[in-house]
Amino acid sequence: VDAIYRPEVSAGTLSPQDIAALVTPLHAVVVTKEMPVTAETIDALPDSVKLIVEAGTGFNNIDLDAATSKNIKVCNVPAYSTDAVASLVMTFVLSLSCSMQTTQRRWQSGDTDSWKDLGTLPHFELAGKTIGLVGGRGAIGSRVADLARAFGMHVLISSRSSAPCGKEGVEVV
Repeated sequence: VDAIYRPEVSAGTLSPQDIAALVTPLHAVVVTKEMPVTAETIDALPDSVKLIVEAGTGFNNIDLDAATSKNIKVCNVPAYSTDAVASLVMTFVLSLSCSMQTTQRRWQSGDTDSWKDLGTLPHFELAGKTIGLVGGRGAIGSRVADLARAFGMHVLISSRSSAPCGKEGVEVV
């Protein structure tokens, strides 16, 4: 398989014609969110290109109509970072539940007098609390809901679809 890896190429550094020249022998082009694939870029691609791959979720950086009109398939990696993002969401929730930012700042300051009242900072259990997820029916939202439920939280999902979620402890509002 022939491949070209150009880490020094970033969004906006090459013209559509420069991109076309780079990918002339190739059948597929892999891009990231930071790289807009406009109609002009797609029109400049050689006929050898049959696939554009978004190395992440979504397609908002690729002109799908232009790709379709040139008979170029477009795909993405739908499960890319689902667990990592969901874990990060719960990390933030846990951090807020125990005043972690304030505690960390006081520890890092080296001012031991400020440590005396660390036990008085707000802390709360996640079990029994409610978390709201806007548009939470996708892969990431569903994973966050699962993790929140594991902590004993009730989950509210705001979604365009009013169909029941089918998960215990998860309510669509």
